[in-house]
Amino acid sequence: MALDGITLYKVKQDLDTYLPIRINRIAETSKTEIVFNVHARQVRTNLVMSFHSNYNHICLSDRNYTTYNDPSTFVMVLRKYLLNGIIYQIDQTDYDRYLLMHIRARNELYDEKEYILSVELMGKYANLILVDDQGKIIDALKKIPPYENTRRTILSGVNFTLPDKQNKQDPFNTEKIDFDESLVKQLQGFSKLLENEVRYRIKNNQSFKQIMDMIKESDKLYLTPVNDTYEFHVIPLTHLEKEYIEMDIQKGFDEIYYEDDEKERIKNISDDLYKVVKRQIKHYDTKIKKLELSLEEALNLDADKLNGDLLYMYSNLEEKGLKELTVTDYEGQKKLIKLDPKLSVKNNANKYYSTYQKKRKGKIYIEQQLELARNELTYFTSLNEQLTIANYSDALDIKEELAKYGYLKNNAKNKKKKKKVNLYQIRVDDHLITFGKNNIQNAYLSFEYAKSNHMWFHAKGFHGSHVTIDTDKPDEKLIRICANLAAYYSKGRYSSSVPVDYCLVKELKKVKGAKPGFVTFRNYKTIYIDPYEDKQLNIIAI
Repeated sequence: MALDGITLYKVKQDLDTYLPIRINRIAETSKTEIVFNVHARQVRTNLVMSFHSNYNHICLSDRNYTTYNDPSTFVMVLRKYLLNGIIYQIDQTDYDRYLLMHIRARNELYDEKEYILSVELMGKYANLILVDDQGKIIDALKKIPPYENTRRTILSGVNFTLPDKQNKQDPFNTEKIDFDESLVKQLQGFSKLLENEVRYRIKNNQSFKQIMDMIKESDKLYLTPVNDTYEFHVIPLTHLEKEYIEMDIQKGFDEIYYEDDEKERIKNISDDLYKVVKRQIKHYDTKIKKLELSLEEALNLDADKLNGDLLYMYSNLEEKGLKELTVTDYEGQKKLIKLDPKLSVKNNANKYYSTYQKKRKGKIYIEQQLELARNELTYFTSLNEQLTIANYSDALDIKEELAKYGYLKNNAKNKKKKKKVNLYQIRVDDHLITFGKNNIQNAYLSFEYAKSNHMWFHAKGFHGSHVTIDTDKPDEKLIRICANLAAYYSKGRYSSSVPVDYCLVKELKKVKGAKPGFVTFRNYKTIYIDPYEDKQLNIIAI
């Protein structure tokens, strides 16, 4: 899935057709991905640049990208120098894996300035470097000090130098190829994947020139599915001997990399969330065990009261020093009661009464704390489940929720911003099925978005999605689709015969003092479903 220099050359050729490109906004969606919202060919779109070590790339995309609330210093620098700038030229040297974007932009004094943005897509060395008109580095996504690389230092104020040139031949203008040696080592822009394809085609009676002419004329990307990912190039990869998909270059790259980039975006935000959630799960699990032990001790309070009552029958005994006393209980049975030798029998009785009162009050408190702790454990367990199916936007919702309740530091800058709540929707037989994937989405769906006569679904006994459909009388097919969604997007997704409760939205009631997404309901029915992922459903985010 690596991007080679020849493929990047074709991407560059395609991008050239969109020039000039105006930069409207600059944002980052993860630590390794920068997105320019641009205006090209009278159309607004996104120029996506990923500098991940495994799937670095550049492409245009019409997808919606959720951005970090707090941009990094590097993004702020890009905004300062490049916002509203025009990309008017893109260069590539020797089919190498970098592009030089020439940009004109105005500074604070409205003087026009020239900048170069070096988009370097070289595996683990992938980087984005902003250079001024004097050839000095203004800033870079990944800084490289001289003690790490003496040949090419990347720091602010240092002279910008291009990556080292490789002494290779131009594959489109050469006749001196040694096919007994590696083509990657001889030819500019070649990858091992392309070499394998070229050798395969030559064995099947195609000449090297014919193959390179096909590459030169191609304006498509050919995707071959391999092990849940794609191998790709600008000519079909026939040596893989599998069916392939033909797509426009920009759409092809968007198709290949969007899901991988989304995983990286989710990872960047979810790692911290998982730590917080799992830490709280461990905390409340330990707390519950301790409270249960305390409750067990508190439950023998009736024995303390009985001991006090029995000792009062012998309260006339004023002597001290007794460690125990045998008495007769109300059933005529002998009972041994331990005493404090420092106290009289009467005072020992009072001590047992005092212990009884403390335990009685303590029992009420412990039961209250135990209920709170169990509710919190349930809450964080549900968040843990929600994170496993969250996309980037869903993870941001969970982050916002944790900040709201004080489990994460809240950014004062964003307190006044009201974030749009995302939901997911499917149209089936002229009906809209809508569902949420976290507490915020579920609460919004059930108590704000859905109408009272919509039918509501939720997996019984599992943390999971709330699902609604815009009718009060769904047929069996629609009921099963809704129930399957509720079961699949729940902790019971890998179980069989999952019970799903359903009722009208008007039967729902918020739980007073509970976290968002927790509800009670009445007048419901239950259906049992074996959950599965229905890939035929066209789920869209709204």
